[in-house]
Amino acid sequence: MKRLGLSALILAAATGTAFADWQLYRKDKAVVASVNYLSFASFRHQPSVWVRWHYVTPRKGVAGVKIHFTANCSKHRLYEIASLPYDTGGNYLADNEHPDTPREYPIRPRSLNEATYKLLCR
Repeated sequence: MKRLGLSALILAAATGTAFADWQLYRKDKAVVASVNYLSFASFRHQPSVWVRWHYVTPRKGVAGVKIHFTANCSKHRLYEIASLPYDTGGNYLADNEHPDTPREYPIRPRSLNEATYKLLCR
C-alpha cells in the first residue's frame, strides 16, 4: 500500500511539473492561450517560443494547437515555425514543421497574434 501511495505521489508531482511550465497569457471567448516559458530559445538569431492555443469550442474535432513561433522584432513580424493540432482527448493529430518557409501571422492591435508577438519582443 505504501508503494501505491508513493507511486501516486511521484506521478502527481511529475504531472504538476509538466503543467507548471505553461502560463496563461491571453483568454477570450474563443481561445485560451498559454506559453511554455521554459521553451524560449533562439531560432536563427531571433527569439522563439512554444505556445498552446486551446479552443473554447473545438473546431471540426480539433481542440487546439501547439505552435512554435519566432519573431523579427525589428521588422514587427510574427512567424509560425511548426504547429501540432490536437483532438479533444489531447492526442496530437499531425505535425506541420516548416522552418525553412515560416508562415507569417498578421499583427493587428489587441489581437491574439499581437499578444503572442509581445511575448517574443518585449
